[in-house]
Amino acid sequence: MSNVYVIGAGIVGVSCALNLLEKGFNVTLIEKEDGVKETSFGNAGVITRSSAYLINNKNLIPSLKKYVFNKHSAVRIKYSYLLKNLPWSSQFLYQSLEKKSEKNIESLNSIIEVSLDEHKKWLKKSGNMHRLRENGWLKLFHSKSGTQSTNYEQSIYKQYGINFELLDTEKIRTLEPALKPIYGSGIHIKDAVSVDHPGEVTQNYIDLFVELGGKVIRDDITRLSQEDSKVILHGRSFYNADEVVIAAGPWSNDLLKTISRPLPMCFERGYHQHFEYPNEMQLTRPIYDVDSAFVLSPMTNGYRLTSGTELNDKDAKINTIQLQKAIQSVQNSITLGSPIKNSLWKGNRPTLPDSLPAIGPHPECKHVWLAFGHQHVGFSTGPATGRLIAELIVGQEPFINITPFLPKRFF
Repeated sequence: MSNVYVIGAGIVGVSCALNLLEKGFNVTLIEKEDGVKETSFGNAGVITRSSAYLINNKNLIPSLKKYVFNKHSAVRIKYSYLLKNLPWSSQFLYQSLEKKSEKNIESLNSIIEVSLDEHKKWLKKSGNMHRLRENGWLKLFHSKSGTQSTNYEQSIYKQYGINFELLDTEKIRTLEPALKPIYGSGIHIKDAVSVDHPGEVTQNYIDLFVELGGKVIRDDITRLSQEDSKVILHGRSFYNADEVVIAAGPWSNDLLKTISRPLPMCFERGYHQHFEYPNEMQLTRPIYDVDSAFVLSPMTNGYRLTSGTELNDKDAKINTIQLQKAIQSVQNSITLGSPIKNSLWKGNRPTLPDSLPAIGPHPECKHVWLAFGHQHVGFSTGPATGRLIAELIVGQEPFINITPFLPKRFF
């Protein structure tokens, strides 16, 4: 039985580990810290095919003037960081050309639509289906004409059969009476689902992995090397692997650089803050205020408020300006309880120029497999990624066209 080591115990890593275990491998999951604390912990908990509508779509370049001076809370740009990563920046813009972006949207949709079924599979096996809300999510605009700016986005929804409904003020209030009447229009993405705490769901999957016979090790792997047909993992201890899956999210390139050149990757940093529930009506699903650039999600421990994207280095100083603006804006939308102490969080979402993850064999290093670069939709794509990695390692025909995701596109 081959020994497979998966580095990184976020939603992508544990999905790889579960699927490999199911294929009969001896699987070890390695994570440097106890608990789920990174991107799989801090996201809004939404699983939706509407996320296949990429940021770098054909409307990106015409809309840049809205973001270029950091006046809009949706995006904050550290220009020295983008200049330092100019090849990534130029490729990211190039991939927004219509023919390029529409192929990328098609590819991303192919794994998101499978991930929902995979989530349900692991939620059932772990006894956690009660965590799943199947009532969609709302994209809301302050003006009555707000949804008119989404005509192209709506055309993508129709093309891929994403079930949605346009909303007016009355319909918004009917769906979520806890909201104040500030929204003039919106979109109800009906076939989206959400969970009540993505970090706890990921931990549930890790617990299931152990229950099914998998092994979890706490170690900080800092280097990889190859010896004959083995891959050596260097941490506090040494581990000999027949196959290694790098699923360490924003830290994946740090490992990759020890055996190869890294992939072109930049970081979409994000922040969240939790608030207690008020003693009155609460939201029943996540909402996205497009104009104020925040998502508010009901969680097990209160409301989670997430702010827009910050393009900056993963190790740069925390900058909560977008979150502070979101905290001010959300007060106009709904009544919140008190901020929960020590609930401020920052995460790093690793993004490749085409907004598609790298999934598959390393083209130059045998027995090394890559599963990272899921930008801000890892929770919507991780489970399908795990299934793909397992199918590829075992030599099975993958369930979708894997070519757009293969790491060799960067070599």
